[in-house]
Amino acid sequence: MDLAKMNKWSRALLLVSFPLIEACGGSSEISDSSTSISPPSNVASANSGNTASASPAAPGTASQVTLPAPTLRFNDTGISLSDGLTRDGRWSVSGLNGLGWEYSLDLGQSWISGVGDFFVVQGDGPKMIWVRTRDSQGNTSEIVKVSCTLDTMAPAPIQAVSGQALGFRRLEFNGLENQASWEYRFDVNDPWVTGLGDQLWLIGNGLSTLLMRQIDAAANPSDATILDLTQAGGADWVEFSSNPLMPTQLTQVPSTKEGLILHGSVQQGDADFVRVDIPPKHLLASIRLVHYRSEDKIAFFALQRGLVFDAGVDTTKMLAFGHFGPEKLGQNLLEGLPANQLSSGSLVLWMQQTGSQRTDYAFEVRFEPTP
Repeated sequence: MDLAKMNKWSRALLLVSFPLIEACGGSSEISDSSTSISPPSNVASANSGNTASASPAAPGTASQVTLPAPTLRFNDTGISLSDGLTRDGRWSVSGLNGLGWEYSLDLGQSWISGVGDFFVVQGDGPKMIWVRTRDSQGNTSEIVKVSCTLDTMAPAPIQAVSGQALGFRRLEFNGLENQASWEYRFDVNDPWVTGLGDQLWLIGNGLSTLLMRQIDAAANPSDATILDLTQAGGADWVEFSSNPLMPTQLTQVPSTKEGLILHGSVQQGDADFVRVDIPPKHLLASIRLVHYRSEDKIAFFALQRGLVFDAGVDTTKMLAFGHFGPEKLGQNLLEGLPANQLSSGSLVLWMQQTGSQRTDYAFEVRFEPTP
């Protein structure tokens, strides 16, 4: 597929009404410039700051009565709301005022009578869509003309090359389409997380599988690739220290363009303490919960600056502390902390489960250069 690719899961409906130009990356022409209809700010019209040109009605459609033009809406799933790229061929038609409507996919050579309030365009590729209203006397409205591209083809599954570096497992992703993004998760019940760069780093012993997929520019997802993380022999399969005065040390961390996954398993009497050394001229941008599995829905975390965690239960000595569980998935534990408290230096992360139920967790850690 030769289309530019990238992920966009959440897209609002793009409102396209006559005469549309910029909103879909295409052109719009109207058959009667005398009618004035005030469009919303994101719709081009002859009366707005966008450019529109008047054109005569299509041959054989001369009208003695000017009818109101319809409004089109479609789900633009592309990179931006102005690229006219979508994987959804459904178009909604509104503003009919009790009139009939029809559409053309061949530049007005033939017209198809509309039924209900939508129609479906099929077949991948560039599309020129014309829509107009019609009354029982054969009068027609100005023609709404929109050019867009339909892409419904899923990309190929992502390919992951596994290796070892800096004491971590390093996954490098191949097979990404041009401008595609990728996502990962560790369980079918976890939300998908958008990846950073083209690599992912992992260390710990709380995860058994990793699911990955790519998302193309029209938001088509590939099938998931599943990787077994329990394969023996890797230096990344680490049981984090339970001693607050001798935490597991991560003295070297990946590039700021990549994500680091800390994953472990805790229960009563078996806490995890991990020291992260934030590189010079960098700050700790986020610690985001990306996986949680336990019958006990509440676990505890705390952060302390320094080489060891000697705060005990004195929260005044902690940089941050609180509970985490399923309701915290996707949230940044550092939210609200000033950047100067997350700058270069050492920091110890404490994960604790006070109940007897085993709790598996995974945090995604990201670093950023200081401004």
